[in-house]
Amino acid sequence: MKQLPWTLCALAVALVAWLAIAIVSVENQRNALASKACVDPALKNQVDATCLASVQSREHWWQHLTYAMTHFRS
Repeated sequence: MKQLPWTLCALAVALVAWLAIAIVSVENQRNALASKACVDPALKNQVDATCLASVQSREHWWQHLTYAMTHFRS
């Protein structure tokens, strides 16, 4: 019975880490779109998908996480 709480704890930590990674990725892309960092030069008002997949719109991942966790929209 002592293994069950530790297993649940490990699963909860893994879930929180997975959600944090997803939030960082989404916030990175949102910030890139907001700052128009990935505008396609060939087509006006279009987004370059390869740029959006590889852009780093802030210096560190924790800056994305901090911004996303402190700025909510209702």
